[in-house]
This record gives sequence, structure tokens and C-alpha cells, in this order.
Amino acid sequence: MPPIEILLNYFLGSTTVVSIYIAWKSRNSELKKTEASALEAIDSIYTKMSIVTDKKFEEMQRIIDENTVEIRNLKEQLQEYQKRCAQCANNKDNEKGNP
Repeated sequence: MPPIEILLNYFLGSTTVVSIYIAWKSRNSELKKTEASALEAIDSIYTKMSIVTDKKFEEMQRIIDENTVEIRNLKEQLQEYQKRCAQCANNKDNEKGNP
């Protein structure tokens, strides 16, 4: 039987290898946890940004729709004004045509 020093050396040496293996596995596990939490944070930020962007897009679309209606109304008013005032005495276009 080998002396106790050799047996202790083998035992302690093997526990060191085991502890190194366990530490390596723990480190890999922690890295995966960190990656997962980072991905969750990125996903949360992306979701929030998407919601904000959708709200802004809806607001801009509403403004565009309102302006489109307003422009259409102003064009109709301008056409009515032009029809009514085409023969008016103070119409500058009529004055240009008459020397």
C-alpha cells in the first residue's frame, strides 16, 4: 500500500480537477444566464420602442389625414371663390384682360 502522502496527493489532486471542472461548468452556466437576461432586456427595450413608434406613427397619420381633409376643403373653397368672383368688377384678372 502506498504511503499516506501519496494517497492524499492523489485525493487532493483529483478534488482540484473536480473543483476546476465544477468551476468551469458554473462559469459557463453563469454566462448563459447573463446572456439570457441580456436578451430579455433587449427584447423588453425593443417592445417598448415598438409601442412608442406605433403610437407616434398613428399620431402622424392622424395629423396627415386631418391636413388632407383641410387641404381638400380649402381647394373647394378656392374653386367656389374663383367661380363667384370671375366676373367681379374688382377682379384683378379681368382688369389685366381689359386694356
